[in-house]
Amino acid sequence: MRRNETAQIAALIDGTDTSRAGTVESYVKGAHMHTLTTGAQSALALPDPGAARGRDQGASAQLEPRFLYNPSKESLPAIGPSIPPLLLLLFPAVLMAVSVAREKEIGTITIFYVTPTRRAEFLIGKQLIYIAITLLNFIILTVLVVTVLGVPLKGSPAALVLGALLYAVAATGYGLLVSMMAKTQVTAVFAAAILSVMPALQFSGMMTPVSSLEGPARILGTLWPTTWYMGLSVGTFTKGLGLAELSGHLLRLAVFGPVLTGLAIVSLRKQER
Repeated sequence: MRRNETAQIAALIDGTDTSRAGTVESYVKGAHMHTLTTGAQSALALPDPGAARGRDQGASAQLEPRFLYNPSKESLPAIGPSIPPLLLLLFPAVLMAVSVAREKEIGTITIFYVTPTRRAEFLIGKQLIYIAITLLNFIILTVLVVTVLGVPLKGSPAALVLGALLYAVAATGYGLLVSMMAKTQVTAVFAAAILSVMPALQFSGMMTPVSSLEGPARILGTLWPTTWYMGLSVGTFTKGLGLAELSGHLLRLAVFGPVLTGLAIVSLRKQER
C-alpha cells in the first residue's frame, strides 16, 4: 500500500446461521474499535507532527456492511424460489397416494392381484404419469415466479430443470410409499399432506437454516428431499449458481427417488391380506 493511501479490509461472514453470524459481527466490530482506540492512543503518545493527522484519519475509519446474497433485503427474492419446492412435493405426493389408495378402496386393485403384472411395473407405470404432471406444474410455477413475482432466473436453467425432474421422481416415490400405508383416500390425503408439509416447512431450510438445526431435526432435514431442492431453487434463482456449484444437491436428489420408489415396491403385496 502506498503512503497516504486508504486501506480496505474485508471480513466475510457466513450468514446461514443468523445467531452465529451476529456474534461474529460483534467480534469484528469490537476488533475494529479496539484497533482504532489503540491507534489513536499511539498517535497521541508520539511526538510526531503528523500524529494529529494520522489520528483524524484513524478516527474516520468506518465499517460498511455489504450483503452478497439479496443485498437489497427484499422478501420476494428469498421467499419466491422457496414456494415451488413446497408445492412440488405436496401436490404430487397427494395425487400419487390417492391414485393407489383409491384402487384399494373401490377394489379395482384386484385386477393387479389376478394378473401376472409385477409390482414394479404396476407402481412405476402409475408414477410416470404423475411425474409428467409434476413437470408441468414446475413449468407453471417457474413462469409465475419469474413474471408475477419478478424474480429473475440468474443461475443455470439446466440445473433447475434437472433438479425438478429428480425432485418429481422423489415426490411421487414418497406418495407411493404413503399409499402403501393408507387403505382409504381420505387417509391418503391427510397423511400425504401432513407428512410432506410439516417437514418441508420446519426442517428443509424454508423457515430455519438446516445448518443451524441440531439433533433429530438436523438428521431429518438432511434426509429430506425438499432440503436439497430448496437449496437448488434458491441457488439458481437468486444466487446465480450453475451446475458445478449445485452438483452436490443434484447427486443427493438423485438418491431419494429410487430409494422411496423401491421401498414402495417392496411394501406392495401381490396378494390381498
